[in-house]
Amino acid sequence: MMSRLILLLALSSLGAASPLEDLEKEMQKEGIDLEKVHEELKRESKEVEEEFADKPTQDQLSKLRAAYPTTPNGTIEVMAELEFNGDLTNDLFEGDIVLSPKQWARALDRDANATLQRRQALSDLVDLWQPMGAPVIPYKFKKGFPKDKRSIITQSIALWKARTCIKFRPATKADKNVVEFNHNSTGCSSSVGMEGGIQTVNLGPKCFTVTNVAHELSHTLGTLHVQSRSDRDAYITVDTKNIAKGHAHNFMKDPQSFGKTDNYAIPYEFGSMQRYHQKAYAINSNKPTIYVKPEFAKYQGSMEAPRPTFYDTLLINKMYKCTERCKRRITCKNNGVQDGLKCSRCFCPKGWAGTNCEKRPDDAQMTNLTANQTIKMEVAAVGDNGFHEKLVIIEV
Repeated sequence: MMSRLILLLALSSLGAASPLEDLEKEMQKEGIDLEKVHEELKRESKEVEEEFADKPTQDQLSKLRAAYPTTPNGTIEVMAELEFNGDLTNDLFEGDIVLSPKQWARALDRDANATLQRRQALSDLVDLWQPMGAPVIPYKFKKGFPKDKRSIITQSIALWKARTCIKFRPATKADKNVVEFNHNSTGCSSSVGMEGGIQTVNLGPKCFTVTNVAHELSHTLGTLHVQSRSDRDAYITVDTKNIAKGHAHNFMKDPQSFGKTDNYAIPYEFGSMQRYHQKAYAINSNKPTIYVKPEFAKYQGSMEAPRPTFYDTLLINKMYKCTERCKRRITCKNNGVQDGLKCSRCFCPKGWAGTNCEKRPDDAQMTNLTANQTIKMEVAAVGDNGFHEKLVIIEV
């Protein structure tokens, strides 16, 4: 398989090509028809805008806009790849994914009988790392990669290694398929799945947080964004009037029949790390582009977690069949599942701990609320190593 190396160079010298121009040159070298890509993306944007333009949807959006708080509610939104990528999002799939020519062809193949969705799932063309059940991902750093930033990479890798069967190790000369971390970039992006040869995780200066690197690594493992799921319309409504011109195509969705990397019976999760935040591509940054349906209103401010969630991790375990190697099945309490790394223990949803998810975490704060009390959840991602999370369990 052809080695693919996308370099998003940050050029600052007078008269130098822009990062977007450099990306487009690389895409053209790979045989991607940029004119067709841009033409089809414009058409997709128009379709998405038309899909949400009907009167019932607009009436619902008017109510949602009016109900959205005009003052901050204490939620700190984590800056993510869409903000950092700038004009590069014009040629990156869904803002931060580098596609091969075959994947672009699939992504642009729309279903004439069902607007707003692709004819076939892009996931059909996503290859996973091997061997299944114990995949190994060799990685290396591009020459000149800052030593003081390497700990961000190892911390991000550790998140995926901790509860899955995925193994990362430094690459050797014998390795043919390798992930290379590239610091010579203006934005954050990754290929999706195992591309073959050298494939890069591109990290610009603002991308060096565990949140952003772990997100891009999830794409490297083969995941797409949650808001692209075929069932998303049951949970969210997209306000296309607040989406920056030319970016509505990023809200296309996959068809109902998924391929190799389907939903795997994972519930739609508002708080997944692998989804857009509520104001993605917003013209008015004080208002969302993604509203949750009224029955799920309490989740409006929870979109895009700063770390892989229980379901983000469970998806990887199911994709790579991590627990199929376990010789014995174990019983887990409180919706826990068998751990993808260590078969003898359970992997627990947030708020539960113990070998079988039978108890609360030792460091959790327990509290009772009266009718006139509120509680503030402390979750933040500050700088490279400043992540802090405090779990508060409300007893009723």
